[in-house]
Amino acid sequence: MNKAWHPLSKSDKPSAVSRKHLESAITKVVKSVLDCEAFVGVIIQRIEPKSSTDPNWAVRGVRFGKADRDKSGKVLATVVERMQREFSLTDDQDDAAQTKGLNNK
Repeated sequence: MNKAWHPLSKSDKPSAVSRKHLESAITKVVKSVLDCEAFVGVIIQRIEPKSSTDPNWAVRGVRFGKADRDKSGKVLATVVERMQREFSLTDDQDDAAQTKGLNNK
């Protein structure tokens, strides 16, 4: 089979990960950049993809902490763009529990 027409060398389907894992991974990468160490984290929200190739998640909120907002924002945008191509959000049942937990704090 000729793979020349295929734009990706690996599977078309992004790896499925949990919301918690995705939030943690994004936060870790942003915090690893100089002047972004004080970055606190992101909140991921499931979205309805417009097409089968679009991501099924987006950043709902950002907690910058005392990190440089401009630099952290630029790093975050780059990281999210890459991870949206690589990862899809799983249909984990703890999404509702996590949302309720946020409201109780």
